[in-house]
Amino acid sequence: MPRCPLHNEPELITKPTQFNRGFLLGIFALLLLVCPCLLPAAPAELLPSGFRPVPPGVHALVGATVVVKPGEVLDSATILIRDGYIEKVGKNLTPPPDARVWDMKGLTIYAGFIDPYLTLGAKSKSAPAKKQLDLTAGVKFLGVNPQERDAGTEGPGYEVARITPERRAAQTFSPDAKSLAQLRELGFTAANVTPEKGIIRGTSALVALSDVEPNRAIIKPDVFQHIAFDLENRKEDVYPESLMGVVAVVRQSFFDAQHYILDQADFHKRPFGRARPEFNPGLEALIPATEKKMTVVFEPRDALLVDRATRMAHELNLDYFMVSSGQEWRRPDLAKAAAVPFIVPLNFPVLPKMPQPDDWQQVTLDQLRAWDWAPENPAVLRKQGLEIAVTTYGLTDKKDFRKNLRLAVDRGLAENDALAALTTVPARLCGAENMLGTIEFGKQANLTVVEGKGYFDPEAKVQSVWIDGRFYRIPSDEEKESKEEKVAKVEEKKEAVAKPVTPEEGDPNRVKPEEKGKVTTTAKEEKSKEDKKQAEKEQKLAKMKVLQQRVAHSPLEGRGVLASPPGVLIRNATVWTCGPTGRLENANLLIISNKIAAVWQEKDASKTSPRIPAGSLEMDGTGLNITPGLIDCHSHSMILGDVNESTLTSTAMVRIGDVVNSETPNIYDQLAGGLTVANLLHGSANPIGGQNCVVKLRDGETPQGLKFIEAPQGIKFALGENVKQSNWGDKIVTRFPQTRMGVQTFFANRFIAARQYLKTWADFKKSGGPPPRRDLELEAIGEILDGTRLIHCHSYRQDEILMLIRLMEQFNVKIGTFQHVLEGYKVADEIAQHGAGGSTFADWWAYKFEVYDAIPQNGSLMRDRGVLVSFNSDSDDLARRLYLEAAKAVKYGGTPEEEALKFVTLNPAKQLHIDHRVGSLEPGKDADFAIWSKSPLDFQTVCQQTWIDGKKYFDLSLAPARTAALARERDDLLAKAKKLNALSNGDGGSDSSSDDNSFFNLSLEHQYDGHIRHCRDDEE
Repeated sequence: MPRCPLHNEPELITKPTQFNRGFLLGIFALLLLVCPCLLPAAPAELLPSGFRPVPPGVHALVGATVVVKPGEVLDSATILIRDGYIEKVGKNLTPPPDARVWDMKGLTIYAGFIDPYLTLGAKSKSAPAKKQLDLTAGVKFLGVNPQERDAGTEGPGYEVARITPERRAAQTFSPDAKSLAQLRELGFTAANVTPEKGIIRGTSALVALSDVEPNRAIIKPDVFQHIAFDLENRKEDVYPESLMGVVAVVRQSFFDAQHYILDQADFHKRPFGRARPEFNPGLEALIPATEKKMTVVFEPRDALLVDRATRMAHELNLDYFMVSSGQEWRRPDLAKAAAVPFIVPLNFPVLPKMPQPDDWQQVTLDQLRAWDWAPENPAVLRKQGLEIAVTTYGLTDKKDFRKNLRLAVDRGLAENDALAALTTVPARLCGAENMLGTIEFGKQANLTVVEGKGYFDPEAKVQSVWIDGRFYRIPSDEEKESKEEKVAKVEEKKEAVAKPVTPEEGDPNRVKPEEKGKVTTTAKEEKSKEDKKQAEKEQKLAKMKVLQQRVAHSPLEGRGVLASPPGVLIRNATVWTCGPTGRLENANLLIISNKIAAVWQEKDASKTSPRIPAGSLEMDGTGLNITPGLIDCHSHSMILGDVNESTLTSTAMVRIGDVVNSETPNIYDQLAGGLTVANLLHGSANPIGGQNCVVKLRDGETPQGLKFIEAPQGIKFALGENVKQSNWGDKIVTRFPQTRMGVQTFFANRFIAARQYLKTWADFKKSGGPPPRRDLELEAIGEILDGTRLIHCHSYRQDEILMLIRLMEQFNVKIGTFQHVLEGYKVADEIAQHGAGGSTFADWWAYKFEVYDAIPQNGSLMRDRGVLVSFNSDSDDLARRLYLEAAKAVKYGGTPEEEALKFVTLNPAKQLHIDHRVGSLEPGKDADFAIWSKSPLDFQTVCQQTWIDGKKYFDLSLAPARTAALARERDDLLAKAKKLNALSNGDGGSDSSSDDNSFFNLSLEHQYDGHIRHCRDDEE
């Protein structure tokens, strides 16, 4: 028999009549009052028994200060929420009768905060069964560690393991409740969850930070494609292992995606008569970004790499944003040039507690600067006219977020800008501005409710947040303490139970001796607690006041052009022209603009009579010597990150030009030795290394500004022990080649492959059809075949030098230079006949077995046999004294002084094919020169000034003041640090855990300061 749904009792069924129909309607109305479950309800609201009921969906938040959006505030306003959305907001609104009314007087309500770059930590999963790995896998070189997938990763994918654009944060989003609660305590209601590992990492997902199931929490499943210049999670001997390798693999991936689109389209158009293209989920996932349908977020992790990411994005035609490294204060001009929004972490370095006072002497000026500048970095970005959004990313303890945000505001970030960085900017960047970011009609009811004066008041607490119209109360500090005390009491009780007691001690009615006078003691403790809180508050205010004042100077201060007159005239000097006129005594040098206008002796002044521009700088050169700026044909001094991409046998795709370090102190040090041009070379770990970059030492310029744009492109090759991995270790015995004859075979293989690659492109341009895949490795080797890229080959032994000459002649290739070439004197005739240059050391020998036959006469002997010879440094330290290296050719080889000086001026310029611009003091050439106290070949000489392009970049007379200023700045920073430590009782001035070593992190620009770099990093 049917039963009443209300009481589960039998129900009498009768035929309705006019009377009982009305009676039943009345009963039904009565039942509605006592049993609302009879009302029609949306399926989502009618939960099964046992579930917590869904709270009412209509709310009126009355009497609050409502910040509608940055700059727009309503006092004593009301917000109406219906079914998770904002229905109305304004003053004098009457709550609807079905609304639950919330008294919000004394509270400030913001649009719910959004974290645009949240990482939650990947949960460990059991690894699938490992599959057999093929030694020929990877980037198609025998013996290298497999690249295509990590061991244990199944299924298809891109050939480089850390390229995983197909990964989706939306598929793995499953946060723990504690993580969400921590974010809500900070006022966050939504976040863009990003993948954490890899280079091209995959897509992020915008989620609500509510406690609903993941399916309902996801607001937008694929927001950005993420790219990080990540070196932290690299694997040893797996490509890419260097920063330049990371850049190369990103470029190659997007070029592959462009080809993938065209290749798939062509196959669908005509599937017959051609090979079926492979399916590649990684390249499929890159299509939206390639077609500008999805924004790419770059995480450069360094101020200089902002420039590289910007140039890469323009080259690949991507829409992009940046994640701040926190270092943009070093080069704000590069950030400004990017002209895109920045997502800014607030993970400032934590001042450490030093074990001993003397330990502070080991702290570098750059570490102190990085600590002092960090809170100001958000304001620096805003001053460049850039939009910023802030994130908790990178914080060891997310509780530091509000404190650091307040510090950023104290250091110049406007509160409205800070609020926009929490609300409107991240909403717009994530493409959710129609749902989030402001308190307006139709937006999702995501709100952040703060007590007191508002979020930027350090004393104000986040009272609650609303997410999709649901209320989440934030526990107060007292409640948290109470919970902690409760846990402590439980533990204490457990101990008491475990401890044996006498009957008297166990009697609950017996007053124990230690409890006598307890009330008095408690009152004293309470007073002491209040005093302690007040003291802590005053201490915190004092700390904040100290931190608000920046002491650190800009790293660009004291750098750059020291003088740039319209003209320079130096009279009565000894001028070593290194040109046809040789060395001129009592001569004059005239510079106009950035070029050499004239060089003449005083006795010929009446014949020359050059016109001197008004405002020119005139100098008396009596007793001084002037030479062309020195040129180092083999340097690693201005490279960001590793010198080698040592993982593959050919890394022709990597470019030193992607990692030029404009901030290294090596530039200033080498300017002090008269150096003006350097050839930055890849290391010698591979038979075919990376592409070189020729730079001028224009201190203070950007990485792009250092480049000698007119210099022909080159590439590093290597022979000998390094490339066959001698002494690399017992485990490094699988990569081909392992022998010298294997090196020859590998060269032949790659040049044949490049020749075929060029033919494929030529056929395409002639016959049309789908374009071939662009291969950056073979493209670079193809440029050698075309004669547009020079080979600079690391070499020692005569047999290998002859091998490469003969092999390259088979491909009609002329080698640019043999680098080091310590047995060049044995085969000087063959080198000269081939037309290669020899860039050697003056007197290095016996540092490994294959250089035992090196002699100091090598350079002079090769010159005597017709080889174009230069001396190089291959050392940051030796590059400061190349003039003395040239003097060794006079001492050991009897080379004439003027010819010896050409070893470090004109000859390297010829080897680099830039002698039409630099290398000698001749009219029309660049005004690159150095002024010396004595002959440049005298061991007592000192470089007085160094000029590049007619601008002064080094002046010895200014060096003492520069050194004193840097020392004074460091002393001031140390004083500030010690004062903060004293205020904090030595805990580092931070509430963070003491194991935070962020203060000691080194920026990439200064990672190798004081480290002399050679062809192989691991030889040091």
